[in-house]
Amino acid sequence: MHSPFILPTDGTAGRSRTAGRRTLFMQRIPFDHWLLALRTVLAVWLALYVSLRLDLSQPAWAILAVMIVTLQPVMFTGGTPPIGIIIGRSLARFFGTLFGAIAGLVLIACFAQQPMLYLLFAGGWLALCTYYVMLEADETVAYVMMLSGYTATLVSLTAIGTGVDQIWSVALSRFTETSVGIGAGLLMHIVIAPRFGSRSLPEALSTLLSEAAGDSLVALEGERSRETRDRHFTALLGHYQQFEKLCGLTRRETRRYRQFIPALDRFASDSLALITALRELDEALRRLRARPGGEDRLAQLTEYVTPLLHDIRHRPDGEPATRLALPEFDWSQAVQGDADLRIDAELVHQRLNEVLGLLQHGRRLRHALDNPGQSRVKSLPRERRPRAPHNEHFVARYNALRVFIAFELLGQFWIHSGWHSGYLAMMLLSVFTVLFARAPNPAAIVYQFMWGSIAAVVLGGIILFLILPVINGFPLLALTLGLPVMIGTLVTPYPRWSLLGLSGAVTMMTLLNLHTTYSFTPARYINGGLASIIGTIVTMITYSLFRQRTPAERMATLLEAYWAGLARIAGTRWLPNRARLESRLYDRLGRLVALGGNEQCLREAIDLHALALCVWRLRHLRNTLGEHQTAIETWLREVSAQLERTSRHEPALWHRFAAQAEAWAARLHHETQLPVAVIGELVMLAHLMRNAPGTRLEADSRRGATTGATVAGGEA
Repeated sequence: MHSPFILPTDGTAGRSRTAGRRTLFMQRIPFDHWLLALRTVLAVWLALYVSLRLDLSQPAWAILAVMIVTLQPVMFTGGTPPIGIIIGRSLARFFGTLFGAIAGLVLIACFAQQPMLYLLFAGGWLALCTYYVMLEADETVAYVMMLSGYTATLVSLTAIGTGVDQIWSVALSRFTETSVGIGAGLLMHIVIAPRFGSRSLPEALSTLLSEAAGDSLVALEGERSRETRDRHFTALLGHYQQFEKLCGLTRRETRRYRQFIPALDRFASDSLALITALRELDEALRRLRARPGGEDRLAQLTEYVTPLLHDIRHRPDGEPATRLALPEFDWSQAVQGDADLRIDAELVHQRLNEVLGLLQHGRRLRHALDNPGQSRVKSLPRERRPRAPHNEHFVARYNALRVFIAFELLGQFWIHSGWHSGYLAMMLLSVFTVLFARAPNPAAIVYQFMWGSIAAVVLGGIILFLILPVINGFPLLALTLGLPVMIGTLVTPYPRWSLLGLSGAVTMMTLLNLHTTYSFTPARYINGGLASIIGTIVTMITYSLFRQRTPAERMATLLEAYWAGLARIAGTRWLPNRARLESRLYDRLGRLVALGGNEQCLREAIDLHALALCVWRLRHLRNTLGEHQTAIETWLREVSAQLERTSRHEPALWHRFAAQAEAWAARLHHETQLPVAVIGELVMLAHLMRNAPGTRLEADSRRGATTGATVAGGEA
């Protein structure tokens, strides 16, 4: 049978298919990526022109600053980064380069004639900066430390490679050319279709409030499964993280929300208290529903708060009404047997009242964002609460140690071998080891960088020795450099090719010797290219030999921190600030999610989180315990001591703790007239203890971590 379609035989079909594939490829690249490439190319041309006009010694450093400021955020955003990120990175790079240049000057001034001492102190400075990069939660401050670390080695190593008597010129040139590149990149992002991430802030706050109100309604409607509760809890945490990220962009992007920054910072902290209150409301509702008459008491609260919660859920940006507070229960007709019911009902009342207060606070803030001229704006809470992240000191120390060892070993080889271009290998080693310290698998990243470096050496050689000798004038030079810059920018948003684009930019601009007059130095370029590749390979070997802890081991360490924190809160004399405690607990939970923690691991973390805050509240109310204060604090210290010296995974141990807490609650209720809130906290603590918090789950995670460590041969 003949095909009904007759194909031409003159080659037109092949050409049409090729053109079709080319058109399809062009269509697959979003307009945003073309716009990003335009900004980058224009910024590179501007930086190159200014550098040549000012007769700076290394115009390629200005181009490198443009590429890093522009392309590094693209690797994480997948497109044009918000202008707030660009401004933050630009400022951080400016100050990081300044501090690094000063540190490089000090290193050469003190140790120019003592190479061993130079290696020791330069490696120590690099390790110190890496340590703080790993610990610092603020991305901008961490970026400043990262730039300070490797800029000091770039400046000092360049001076050693070209002549230490030129150290002042090298440091000044590095700072000046980097500043030119930063200014050019920032200018193009501001002038050409800037993207303002802070414009999504009101919507992010609306989503957080709407989901929190919806979660409250679902909890009040009826009991739900543990899996559903944990899923909602994790989703709320994700909405909070998005809101907090956009709050950070607001500081740099727009003046419209600048007056709200203190209030936004305050609500970012209050949001953690809101998520905690929702989690505890679920537990209190479960206990109240199990009591005879509990549904009737709950119905009174539900009928009162449901209209407001529905309104916040569907109109989080609506006009805030007068603050609604829950009415007190009427216990005048209660009988003697209603004591337990009263405790559970008052506990629900307290948690629900806290949720309502925080939701209404958030709604006032959300409405003020759309109406900044209202007089109510001045009444928003503006005091920023203290916060404290969880610092993984072992991870930071280990990264600093492997950076120091790699720098010292390669430095010894460089000095004793007499290899003049070895300083370039040292430069790339110092850049890559600090740049990818936070990556989960830096060896794989540097492996891709190695291929990008090889491609950049080949392409740079073609440009330097075949193209530059035959061109004359700035326009042709700009077009020659613009093509690889555009290609590198277009591939950077795609994860598979992003590292190749960035590594090519770093390596090529490190090797290109751009001046107003051309010099033909093939031997120098080849030695520098080989040194760059060797430096990348040494970095990859460093990450392969000195492997970081596996995600399973890091998760086990984070869970251990939860247990240690619980024991510390129960046994310490001085209570930590609640805002700092909550922020640290949620930071751990965020790290568990980022490390790929499964549902069981997250469930245990949530349980331990609730236990820690319940113990904190009980100890916070200790002044209301009267004559029983000393005895209850002694009991909590005994619990802390047993958690530290015995197995935490014995159900009998937790059942004994729960029975002791219930006995204390009954004793306080029958013997004294203490506030119901104190007894309610003891009842809640007993309930959480009886549901032993993930004891089997942590045991499984520890066994998995131990197995992983055995297989890895103790590499971590």
